[in-house]
Amino acid sequence: MVEIEVAGGTDAPTSAVELFQLITGHHESSAVHVAAQLKIADLLADGPRPVDELAAASATDAASLLRFLRLLVSSGVLEEPRSGVFGLTDVGYHLRSDVRDSLYAVAMTLASPEHLERWAGLADVLQTGKTALFEKGSAVFSEPPPEVIALLSQSMTFFSTYTVGSVVDAYDFSGCSTVVDVGGGLGSLLAAVVAANPGLRGILLDQPFLLEAARSHLATTEGGKDIEIVAGDFFESVPAGGDLYILKSVVHDWDDERSVQILANCHRAMKPGGRLLLVETVCPERFDDSVASKIAARSDVMMLLSSPGGRERTEADFQKLLERAGFELSRLIPVRPAWTGVQSTTIIEAVRR
Repeated sequence: MVEIEVAGGTDAPTSAVELFQLITGHHESSAVHVAAQLKIADLLADGPRPVDELAAASATDAASLLRFLRLLVSSGVLEEPRSGVFGLTDVGYHLRSDVRDSLYAVAMTLASPEHLERWAGLADVLQTGKTALFEKGSAVFSEPPPEVIALLSQSMTFFSTYTVGSVVDAYDFSGCSTVVDVGGGLGSLLAAVVAANPGLRGILLDQPFLLEAARSHLATTEGGKDIEIVAGDFFESVPAGGDLYILKSVVHDWDDERSVQILANCHRAMKPGGRLLLVETVCPERFDDSVASKIAARSDVMMLLSSPGGRERTEADFQKLLERAGFELSRLIPVRPAWTGVQSTTIIEAVRR
């Protein structure tokens, strides 16, 4: 065996190494997206395979693919038990499209070139204060292509799976008779509420293009068969007669004026003495380098890049919005979603004045 002599030198400061990792983080993100696009994890579902087989199955060049797969090994997504043979790690398992805890759809959307291009426009947004993506206005309401709807639905399912249980455990829904989930997507949260509170009536409101996906999802979800699905525009109106209205991750998509419009429609529709629950990120008054601050800050800048005036808000911000819509903020209930491992979500309860 040939002896290898390691030459000495000056070690780079740990802080510089950490900054370098931040600078090049998009390399690994892009690689994970391409791995999802090629369905590499699905091809490895039955165990490790040699690179030639993977190249044939994915219609790629074997020599190029070998170099790419070794990048995924260095990132912890794959392992190379024998030279030129690759298998999934525990991390890579979640890139499969056919497993319960799949992040395939998340990788296809949040690590896509289109998403990275959006972040590439951050400097322009900071200089102009305008989100170019929605300059024309109508883009907010346009119906996405079917493949985008499918990925959106799958992504929502992952995040909902590890959030709804925490919300249901944290809040007492027993005094409610009718709960209206405004902009509730596939209805995962509402289904969990109904399943935990037999006899409760649930109404799900969202845009028409999501209804078919919602029906399919609720048909196989506990509590889902007891939910009425309604197509509508929450800027115009929401179903009337509920004594509790839930808006999960809705208000952060919109500026103050449009947020107040949605909240005022809920106020108008609910029974006297009704309650409102906002399930949102509540920003701290001062940020630090904690996981909770990181989640809030990333989401806030994502809203800056992706929505017409959307933002994450502080407790004081929410209080002002609620007061303008005729509500009084009654309490904040911290929630620890299982997918974050930290207190990163808050139930904001308000009562109708």
